[in-house]
Amino acid sequence: MHTRSIGIARLPVLVVAGVFLLGIVLYPGCSANKGGGMTVTVGSSGADVPGTDNLAIQKAVDRVAAAGGGTVLLKAGTYTLANSVRLPSHVTLRGEGPEKTILKKAAGVQSKLALDADYGEYVATVEDATGFRPGMGVSIVDKQQRSGWTPSVRTITRIEGNTLYFNNFLQMDYHVALDGEVFNTFPLIAGFEVQDVKVEDLTADGSREGSGILDGCQTGAVYFFHSQHMTVRNVVARNYPGDGISLQFVEEPVVEHCDSFNNAYLGIHLGTGASRGIVENNQAHENGQDGLYLCWRVQHARYADNRSWNNGRDGISIGHKDSDNLFVNNTSTGNGRAGIFFREQSRSNSPDRCTFEHNTIADNGRNGEKPANIHINGMVQNLKFVDNTIGSGEAKGKTPQLVGIYVAPETDFITLSKNTFTGPLKQAVVNESKGAHNQITVEEAKR
Repeated sequence: MHTRSIGIARLPVLVVAGVFLLGIVLYPGCSANKGGGMTVTVGSSGADVPGTDNLAIQKAVDRVAAAGGGTVLLKAGTYTLANSVRLPSHVTLRGEGPEKTILKKAAGVQSKLALDADYGEYVATVEDATGFRPGMGVSIVDKQQRSGWTPSVRTITRIEGNTLYFNNFLQMDYHVALDGEVFNTFPLIAGFEVQDVKVEDLTADGSREGSGILDGCQTGAVYFFHSQHMTVRNVVARNYPGDGISLQFVEEPVVEHCDSFNNAYLGIHLGTGASRGIVENNQAHENGQDGLYLCWRVQHARYADNRSWNNGRDGISIGHKDSDNLFVNNTSTGNGRAGIFFREQSRSNSPDRCTFEHNTIADNGRNGEKPANIHINGMVQNLKFVDNTIGSGEAKGKTPQLVGIYVAPETDFITLSKNTFTGPLKQAVVNESKGAHNQITVEEAKR
């Protein structure tokens, strides 16, 4: 193998000294990025790394990482991904704008298992391996092991007949009798145990037609796990067979100016102990379930100036230990079950001490069992709703169907202050709480 090197002896002495003193490594086919490390471009033509697939992008990412960090700039075009682009620490993946740089998942491939695929095995034998190929990202599931952390998301390393070999062992048992199967669903952009990473100015398209559905605990169009200080900015996450943006077990994540829509599950999903997040100026709409979803132990986050509309279930959903969060200037409209929904939790696991200020919550809940814009359920305590607009756009004279706010029996320390109720509502506040410390007055319930 021949390697290309720079003739250091021909460089001026001062330049050579500067290179070694600063620890700079110079590579052919890349440029300096003042203040931000190396920049490497990827694209169909005129790029440092030619190509329009995940292999070309990953090659550029690895080159930047080897130099200590910097930016991979994806030139305008459509990139077809057969597996995840995995980002290491201190790397920015940037496009030329969501309308110009599009990362699209390869067409769906799937097959039922022909043999049980067991915990600890590195293989799965399928009925038909046609369409699978080495290097492809896949998920292994069955009816019982299909959500949360139970699927195995793996990379095919080789194929022999109808047997797929993987880069890591399977983490559960997957049974033929339970409709076990393998399909090529994987995160389009992912980071695992990384820090100081950015994804900006591009579209991640999941091509969900023909693809197996998997929730966002392990995949998403954009997915980070056990990471710190990651930013997802000006990204369109659409058509993914799961969640649009999923950030799990992360610290200080930032999601801003993103548009997440038409995903099978959730729009923007922070979970599994996500702490001190900032979710601002985003749009989440037409997703199969919820627009903005707080999963387990999302705490000390700020959600501001987001719009969540026409999602199948809730505009904003809050649950297990999702405490001490602030919601300001958000708009949640036209969602199926509720605009804001507090999921049923025990007293010890309740999402306490959340504050909602200056939000607009309207025309939600028409598909719910108890149609209401805001559902406060479970045993949650210490919630504040201050100066929000809660309403209905139904025409005058029509029998009102929606309730403004529903407060469940076992809640307490619920404060409603200076909220405005607009339009014809069946009732502004339905207060079934038996708590002795609520601050809900007749005046506050007037429209």
